[in-house]
Formats: sequence, structure tokens, C-alpha cells
Amino acid sequence: MSAALDSEPTTHELRAGSEKRFLLWLSPILALGFAIRVAFVLIRQSSVQLVTGDAYWYHFQAKLVAQGRGFLNPFDFYKEGIVSQGADHPPGFILVLTVLDWLGIDSAQGQRLAMCAVGTVSVAVIAYLGRHLAGSRAGLIAAALAAVYPNLWINDGMLMVETVFILATAVAMLACYRYFKRPNRLDVALLSVALTAAAMTRPEAILLFLLLPVPLVLARRNVALQERALQLAIAACIPILAFAPWVLYNQSRFEDSVLLSTGAGQTLAAGNCDLTFSGPNLGFYDTKCLLAPQIVEPNTEDRSLRDSEYQLIARAYISEHSSELPKVMAARVGRVWHLYRVDQSIGLDGYVEGRAGGAPSEGFFLVREALWAYFVLAPLALFGLYVLHRKGTKIYPLLMQPALVTVVAALTFGITRYRAGAEVTIVVCAAVAINLIATKLFPPRDDQVEPSVAAEQEVSA
Repeated sequence: MSAALDSEPTTHELRAGSEKRFLLWLSPILALGFAIRVAFVLIRQSSVQLVTGDAYWYHFQAKLVAQGRGFLNPFDFYKEGIVSQGADHPPGFILVLTVLDWLGIDSAQGQRLAMCAVGTVSVAVIAYLGRHLAGSRAGLIAAALAAVYPNLWINDGMLMVETVFILATAVAMLACYRYFKRPNRLDVALLSVALTAAAMTRPEAILLFLLLPVPLVLARRNVALQERALQLAIAACIPILAFAPWVLYNQSRFEDSVLLSTGAGQTLAAGNCDLTFSGPNLGFYDTKCLLAPQIVEPNTEDRSLRDSEYQLIARAYISEHSSELPKVMAARVGRVWHLYRVDQSIGLDGYVEGRAGGAPSEGFFLVREALWAYFVLAPLALFGLYVLHRKGTKIYPLLMQPALVTVVAALTFGITRYRAGAEVTIVVCAAVAINLIATKLFPPRDDQVEPSVAAEQEVSA
């Protein structure tokens, strides 16, 4: 009898076998996700030249940093031959591209292909997030959705910050649910690193430090108060150490203090003028809002002073048109969630934002397919959230990005790209719903149930 017992696999061996099966299924999904992203870049983006816009700024400022010139304004330097300081965007994504420049990947197309690899890593992280929430099958479903969902992979071919932001968001959510299972300093540090990376690419993500690590740690009353204080100190030190060099560097080159970027003023001004408070661009943005006759343009060369002037212009306009603000904010939120002027969003995403890839004359079928995919996954995601809530899973980490997206859109303007972080929630929660439906339709046999699945799924303790 003891020999028979000795021959039975241990829990550790069962877990190891489950992990191997998970990786065996995950590998082809990752290959598919990478292939789709590369195909988008090679087929749709190969002819796209960087002549203006945010991608131009990221790519060419990274070149200047790689050459040792510093964070100069790339438009002034390359188009006008003028040396001027620039911090229109936080440094995170620019530093990523700088590393690629140092590695010899210095063309826009080469860097787009590198971002395809980063996007594929996001697929893997989303798989493990889904696994933590609802088991291995849900994780694989989440990976499959992330691999093929256009609203994720389009970002990876755009040479924009959203690729890194999506990865940081997924890692942050995974760290939260790992911490729920076993509170420890390592996962707090991982969460803080992920949120720091997110804030280094999209400045509004700095708000997530108050919304995730603080309640996450303080709520663990079974952890000693001294230990919780230490964990919060770890979470606070990482962004401080990361941002301190950038803030000090900016103090030496701008007249006003610049903590993250000098882009807030332009963003506010672009969404607050007559062109965006009524008419076809209601709730969207228009770069004409930054020019005469809509405003008196700032005439200072210092980007920090220009940012302050743009903010004053935007706030003055908002104050003068405060009665229209509820309508405008509703339109902005409606646009970011595709609930307002849905047909128009296809043209705006394809033509203005360039999310269809290729020249505007080549059609917007990709953004149309992305829109339909969103309409399929969004209701499934809502159902998945309900399922998780009913089984006692804490869902607030999944809700933080959608909440942040809504607030940012209401205060600025509504564009699909701003929804990037929330797409992680949409994909993972939709996978939970699909997994439940599949389980009801095709119940697994006893030998298909993974070991200690209840423990793996328990994230609410």
C-alpha cells in the first residue's frame, strides 16, 4: 500500500505538470499575437513616414538623447535647426526608444517591430492575470483575446506610449492579485515599479499610486502595522527615486518647475475652444484650438511658460463656457467609450489618429473591425466583472483603469487611444465570462481539473 502511495504524484508535481501544460498552450498563442502585430507593421505601416505628431516627437527626441544632446525639442531641431529644450511628454517611452537606438534599432519601422515584441509580452502577462482570476483556461482565453484584439495590437504598430503603458497596466494588476493571495514586499515593489513605468509614459497614471498601493496595503489588517508601513514606504520610494533625476534635470533647463511634462496645457487647450464645444468635433480635440484666431498664441520659447499660458487660456475658456461643460464632458466620455457618434469615430480614429495604418486613402477597415470587436467584448467584460464580484473577488484593481480613463476623458477629450489601459480590464473580464460560459456548456472531466484550483482562484482572502 505504501508503494502505491509513493507512486502517486505530489501536489508539487501536479502543479508543475499544470504549469507545463499552460505554457504549452500559451506558446502558440504568443506566436500568433506576435505574428499579427508584425503583419500590421509590415503590411500597413511600412509606408508611413513620421512627419509630425507624438510619434515624431518620441522617435526623434530619442535620437537626440542617444546622441548625447539631451531632451531637446525635435521639431525645432530637425525642422528649424533651433536648439531648444523640450519636455512635452514624460521620459519613459523616449528612454525605451533611446535604448533601441543604442542597440542599432534606429529606424521607425525597426522600432515598431520592437514594440510588437513588447506587445507580445503584454499578452503573456494578461494570460497570467486571467489565470490568477479564474484558472488556467481563463488565462489562455485572455491570452487568445489579447493576441487578436485590434484595440491592443494596433497600438503596438503606432510607435506610441500605449504599448508600454498597456504592459505596465497588466503587470500592475497582476501584482495586485498576487498580493491578495500572499501579501509581501516583492509584489508591492512590483506594483510600484509598474505604476512608475505607467506614469513615465502617461502622466495621469501618477494618480494610481493613491488608488492602488495605498488601499491595497492598508486593508490587509492581518499584516502587522509596522510591516504595512514598510511596504507603503517601498511603494513610495520607487517613483521618488525614478522621477527625481528627471525633475532636477528639468529644474536646470526651464523657468517654471516641470514635474512630469509640459504637455498638460496644450492638451487642455486643444479640447477647450469653440471647435470642440459644438459642431462635428464636440467632445474631441482640434489642433486649430492652439492657433489664432481661436486663441492668442503664447510667444515665449520656454516650454514650461508656454504650458502655463496654455493652461490659463484653457481655464479661462472653461470658466466662460461653464454652462456648456456638462454637455461637452458627456460627449467626451461618450466618445472614449464609443457611446457617442460611433460612426464618426471610425473616421477620427482612422484619419486623425492614424489607427488604421497606411495612408488615409487606403481605408479604415481595421478601426471598423476594432470597433466591432470592442462591442463584442465590452458586454462580456461587464458580465465577467459581475461573475468575479459574485464569487468574492476584489474587483477594484480591475476598475481603476476604466475609472481613470473616464475622468481623463471628461477633463480633456475622448479618443480611443486614451482607453488603452482599460482594454486590459476588458480583455481579462471578457475571458472570465467566456470561461464560465464554456464551463457550463462543456464541464471539464475530473482528470482535467487543475490541482488546487480553488487555492489558485482564491484572491479575496
